[in-house]
Amino acid sequence: MNRKIFVGIAAVTLAVTLTGCSQVHFGKDAVTIGEVKQNKKTVNVKKAKSAKVQSSSSKKIKPKKDSKKKIKENKKNRTKKSAVVIWNTAKTAKLKTAVNNWSKKSGQTYQFYDGKKNLKTKKGATYPGVLATNRFVLNKKSIKIGYSPTGKAKYDYNVLAIANDDFKSWHNTYLFCLKSDKPVILLDQSRNGNPIVVKVVKDTSLNKIFSQLVK
Repeated sequence: MNRKIFVGIAAVTLAVTLTGCSQVHFGKDAVTIGEVKQNKKTVNVKKAKSAKVQSSSSKKIKPKKDSKKKIKENKKNRTKKSAVVIWNTAKTAKLKTAVNNWSKKSGQTYQFYDGKKNLKTKKGATYPGVLATNRFVLNKKSIKIGYSPTGKAKYDYNVLAIANDDFKSWHNTYLFCLKSDKPVILLDQSRNGNPIVVKVVKDTSLNKIFSQLVK
């Protein structure tokens, strides 16, 4: 045996005896005595990656922008619906034509309040001012009534249009109203006084004319 190899084996054997078998490591190219340090860098990189994955998964998912847009659009649609105009001057003109066609059989012609010139009744009140100054009574009970040309709910009875025809000693004054968004026609035949007594008109044809225009 080569003397150099023999000396090397003897040295390794001595080292093993002194340090213990656990400290000897046989590699491909050499024999190492003592602890072999592991590559900590690769371990740290793996830990860092796993930590990032956990932190990203723990983040709260933000609501999508599309859902916010839908909420805003729904709010706009609601406000548009609430702002719908139920009545206008064009509908008043149609109502005037329909009412006068309806009243031809009885020889009556009705004048409508045009939003400018006061409507004076024969031995009765002047509209629409009287709606704010006098007390109105229906079925022996006071009612809250007022002029509302667009149909906006301000009172119990919101007057959309006013029509009057005078006779020798009396008058027919129709108040076309909305009560809880439903069409109601009141008739005033009273003379100057306070309160003004009104009654609900039950004429089927007249109510049908008004209801169709309200829709």
